[in-house]
Amino acid sequence: MTDASSGRPLVELQGISKHFGEGETRVDALRDVSLDIYPGEVVALLGPSGSGKTTLLNVIGCILVPSSGSMALDGEDVIRDGVWLRSNLRRLRLDKIGC
Repeated sequence: MTDASSGRPLVELQGISKHFGEGETRVDALRDVSLDIYPGEVVALLGPSGSGKTTLLNVIGCILVPSSGSMALDGEDVIRDGVWLRSNLRRLRLDKIGC
């Protein structure tokens, strides 16, 4: 990961949205989430059941593809508007993500 003195976010989310289903059955799990997480920061996600906490973590963990928006991890663009910019997501998770 990046040195804390770099000033660059480790996680950068811009306009992340995720929906499931279409039409009348569509559920918007995330709507236009933007978030920067910097080295050394401690972040807590709080909210009631069904508010999108797990969906957001699955997007950050490169498990779910968001419906729209962009994400960068450690300065590397990872996804933009529903398209993965990196082909080997297993290697990305191994190198950049710990759960």
